[in-house]
Amino acid sequence: MEKITLQTLIQRNPEMVTSNIDGEIVMMSIENGEYYGLDEIGSRIWELLETPISADKLISCLLIEFDVEEVVCKTDTLDFLNDMFEKKLVFIR
Repeated sequence: MEKITLQTLIQRNPEMVTSNIDGEIVMMSIENGEYYGLDEIGSRIWELLETPISADKLISCLLIEFDVEEVVCKTDTLDFLNDMFEKKLVFIR
């Protein structure tokens, strides 16, 4: 199975139904009938995925906006993106 790397260009799945509730994104997948809730950082990642963006550039944005170590940010973000990809919440462009 394909995996998201730092160079991968990613975009969110436009089929997702989303709502912003108190600054956090809640989503529903019509395809698999599941709900997903994103915390502050997950919600920001979702916002950044509105247009195609490389994982590396997305991580650079997060490093500027949040107080996090680079290695932790890279690992956590790639894990999060790959989890979203497996659930078909994002696409590889």
